[in-house]
Amino acid sequence: MKRRLIPGIAAVALMAAGLASCGDSAATEWTLENALSDGELGYIILVGEDGNPEAEDRTQGCIDALNEIAKEGGFTAKELTRKTCIDTNGNSWSDQAAKEFVETCITQYGSSLDFIVSNNDGMAVAAAGCSNLLKGTPIVGFDALSSACDMIIEGTLAGSVSQNGDDQALATAVTLGNLLKGETPVIDDTYGGKAALNLDQLDKHIIQTEFAAVTASNAESLKPGAYVDVAADSALSGKKMLVATYSNNDNFIKETYRQALPHYAGALGFEVEVVEGNGSDDAALQDLIRTAVAEDTYDCFALNIITHANYEDYLNIVGDKPVVFFNRQPKTSDNSSVADLSGLDNVYFVGSGSEGQGVAQGQIIKDWYHALA
Repeated sequence: MKRRLIPGIAAVALMAAGLASCGDSAATEWTLENALSDGELGYIILVGEDGNPEAEDRTQGCIDALNEIAKEGGFTAKELTRKTCIDTNGNSWSDQAAKEFVETCITQYGSSLDFIVSNNDGMAVAAAGCSNLLKGTPIVGFDALSSACDMIIEGTLAGSVSQNGDDQALATAVTLGNLLKGETPVIDDTYGGKAALNLDQLDKHIIQTEFAAVTASNAESLKPGAYVDVAADSALSGKKMLVATYSNNDNFIKETYRQALPHYAGALGFEVEVVEGNGSDDAALQDLIRTAVAEDTYDCFALNIITHANYEDYLNIVGDKPVVFFNRQPKTSDNSSVADLSGLDNVYFVGSGSEGQGVAQGQIIKDWYHALA
């Protein structure tokens, strides 16, 4: 998938605390010098969900970046271990599971733990909260959660990547509105959001927001909830939209789409109802949608599905009404590739796309290293 690279992070002053020199083995604060004193940068990976294309892409992108800076700096990037963070209820992307895993790694690897890769900010923030973690240990996340942005500003996290989730929500509402009105194209760069759109694959019914590197200088503006003003559209007044989110526990969904989509849809004129899944049971979420459809008539649907390959099951429930799958991109039945939605006139995907996320997160790592080295 064609991607545009995020701009380099010129000022990663957020890691300035890590530049303090303390070459002794009993250091209480992380430094690059100490981390590389054994010739290795030992890292662990907090995986969000097995088989999730976004998680896989982020993981590989970070590994590639770590190997690149290791080759450049003449040291070895060593993966110590990784864990898929699932809680006791079967929910993936678990902050608590991430924190427990990092605490175990601190005990197991001690001073060999030099770097933490996290598939999202929720787990990154949880990792930073481990009491025995060496102060300043670099952690990179993804999503630009409010708490993560604050920690980047204060220097507790090394960086993150914004998917511009609020703008994705606006693009979702605008696309559904234009589908209902029969307008073409269904969206363009004048959609009203702050983030530029990547419309290279609009003919494949894929709409993407550009990634943004989160730095201390821009973190405040990239926090969720910094909405733009949109004008009401009389043609959409009273139109009903059903929004389904895959989990009511996912930090990114909770801070962005769960708030921004009803906000923007309502501002445009839609009446909005929301149903929320448990993050693991496709059938349960489909039943919620099925029940809602049986009890009321909806003009369009915004769906954040649990299993990427089960998107057709959701379409069978809602019929031929306009649908935007958001955030979690539909995949083929064998999970081998992105699903082709181009043959479905009223069906689109809005998100950041599963490919290219690792490049963006990996760039954070490379810029972080260059700022220190």
